[in-house]
Amino acid sequence: MKVHSPKYKKVLFVPDIHAPFQDNKAINALIAFATWFKPDVVIYMGDLVDFYAVSHFVKSPIRRLQLQKEIDVATSVLKKINAAVNGSQKFFIRGNHEARLQKYLWTQASELSGLRDLQVEHLLKLDELGIKYLKDGRMKYRGMVIKHGDIVRKFAGYTAKGEFESTGVSGASGHTHRLGVYSQTNEAGDFMWMETGCLCKLNAEYMEGKKPNWQQGFGVGYYKEGSKRFDADTVRIVRGKAMYCSHEFY
Repeated sequence: MKVHSPKYKKVLFVPDIHAPFQDNKAINALIAFATWFKPDVVIYMGDLVDFYAVSHFVKSPIRRLQLQKEIDVATSVLKKINAAVNGSQKFFIRGNHEARLQKYLWTQASELSGLRDLQVEHLLKLDELGIKYLKDGRMKYRGMVIKHGDIVRKFAGYTAKGEFESTGVSGASGHTHRLGVYSQTNEAGDFMWMETGCLCKLNAEYMEGKKPNWQQGFGVGYYKEGSKRFDADTVRIVRGKAMYCSHEFY
């Protein structure tokens, strides 16, 4: 029997935060974990900002004029997480909620849509934080497709299966606010897809009193140096605490 401890690149997948509707206990659990985990790479999976004020849904009139507050809260959360992963390589994949701003400008104020300071990456000061913004909503990392996601199916894991069927390769996505891992083996090899959960509150007002089938958490990945081998898994947050490798983080 052998045990080997090769060198791995460690990746932290940070899913949907939806500021100002973030769950601060979940954020604290993520930060505590990140401080312990010391990731080499951090990938923000999109929907950091909810952009509620510019959504097309019927919304609270009080919040219609609070877009700056949404951005300020999102930037504050981002800075706190960034402080815990100082020195890591960082990426931000655009989510459908970040796309809300562009859609609003294109339809309601198209003349302003070309202003540099109205772009998400500038509003969130991503350059100052050393974060590369991926506007097309996806990236590739060590043979995996990493994307915000655009498929939503009924149960956790079903969307992961749908994303794999769509791409044909291993990957990870956010968007569904669910935790799940789908695996498949075929003639081409062994594949997996991971849904990374969410870090937002679980009582969103647009759910109208329903209990959403959402799970708080995030994802981790280990990528062996000099090899295509990797492993990835979800870290669940329950009642404000993340549990992983016999540790609790909160």
